[in-house]
Amino acid sequence: MNNHIDNKIKAYPIWSRDNTKLLLAYIFTVIIVYIFPKLGIPQVIIKFIFLFLLFIIFFSNNDVFWLSWYILIINAISRMFMIGTADNIYRIPIYSIMSGVSLGFHELFLAMYIIKYLLMNNKRHSLFNKYTILILIYGAFTIFYSFFLGISQSSLISSVRTILPWFWLLILPAFFSNPEKVEHSFQLLAPFVFVCFILSIYSQITGRYLHDILSGESRIGYLGEAEIELVRSVHSTFLIFPIVFLALFYLGMGKIKFNYIYLNLIIITGTLIIILSATRGWIIAFLILLSSFFFMKGSDLIKQLIRVFVILSLIIFIVQLFYPLFLFQLSKAYERFMTLEQLVEGDPTAGGSLLRITERGPRVMKEFLKSPIIGWGFSDHYFRYRDIHVGNQTMLLQGGILGYLFWMIIYFMILYKIYSYGQYNYNKLYLGNNVNIILLAMVASFVIHCSSTHIWGFYGSGQEVILQWAVILTTANAYLTTTR
Repeated sequence: MNNHIDNKIKAYPIWSRDNTKLLLAYIFTVIIVYIFPKLGIPQVIIKFIFLFLLFIIFFSNNDVFWLSWYILIINAISRMFMIGTADNIYRIPIYSIMSGVSLGFHELFLAMYIIKYLLMNNKRHSLFNKYTILILIYGAFTIFYSFFLGISQSSLISSVRTILPWFWLLILPAFFSNPEKVEHSFQLLAPFVFVCFILSIYSQITGRYLHDILSGESRIGYLGEAEIELVRSVHSTFLIFPIVFLALFYLGMGKIKFNYIYLNLIIITGTLIIILSATRGWIIAFLILLSSFFFMKGSDLIKQLIRVFVILSLIIFIVQLFYPLFLFQLSKAYERFMTLEQLVEGDPTAGGSLLRITERGPRVMKEFLKSPIIGWGFSDHYFRYRDIHVGNQTMLLQGGILGYLFWMIIYFMILYKIYSYGQYNYNKLYLGNNVNIILLAMVASFVIHCSSTHIWGFYGSGQEVILQWAVILTTANAYLTTTR
């Protein structure tokens, strides 16, 4: 804890020159991926551009900017950039190494930052490094015993791809090593919540994601008719969650880092995106996040609730003017969420809308019971039966009872570390109840894991999943280990 922050509070503008640069970089990425192929520019040139970009980033000192850009790209706003296999020209490039082996740009980007991390001088120690190292060691051990359970070349490659993203828990705290860097990244990323909201509405109106429209393909297909049914536009959730978490964090600090109205706009707009997706597990997770309001003092809580009511009413009124079906879609999303009442009343299918309890879970657990102590590791059997929709069951399938205990011990040790550092007097004085917001983000993320998508443990859901955990832990590390 050797960093020092000046007591003078720095207030950030809503938009800066770096915001303009990031927006231009994002637009340029869209042009390269979707417009260049239509202009007849060969894929070899497009692939070279991205490789050259890696070279520039490797020698750049502006890591906050480039990591923020990467977080945008990897989260695939409106399903852009990451759809399809290597033969799809409308995506971030995939590079063939040899027969049956290829590397995506996102994997090369991670590898490049692992090298940057290892070459860093005077790396600042993170509170959570030892837990991450344990995860990586456990991953290597799992690969080892998987050879005795039957592992093919493709499963071996998939297992390495599953483990490596956990390096982000080492990398991000090292490059976002102090509060100012976290705040700058938030400043850069926050406006994209409004981009995501607009594109969610656009997908409901057109019935298609922007990827399909720009590419002229139908990779995802028609989403539905907004006039008569719920149109679920599900995208960039792992971008929205960290941004809303940080907005709540800065709102709760009681120090004017960012404009209060702006922070509330981000929180409400991000929450509306999740509600429109009608994904029940994510909605519950956001309700847990939003409960951080209740850590405010009496008068502050009343003011905050009034702000939320006024801003939400204005957003609904304005959007309804341009998109008359907005309230209809919100009501349909609410109806889907309320099917959970049927689950509570004893219907495990929640009115036929939920298969996790009756089909997906039992199918995975049946295979887990064949190897309950150590699971199936990264064997071919594991990859054949894993299921992203049942997180805890798939954790048991992969690591057995011992593996599940390992992950849960790591999780609770992280929670305890955050809580214990939050009890230090200087952290209480500076952060107040904001440590509770970090803990709520951890709990909300685990709720997503239990109810919607496997995001804790080894699965290989994508780097954006691990980056959500990394942002939470990076924020905790930056603010809890900085002397003032």
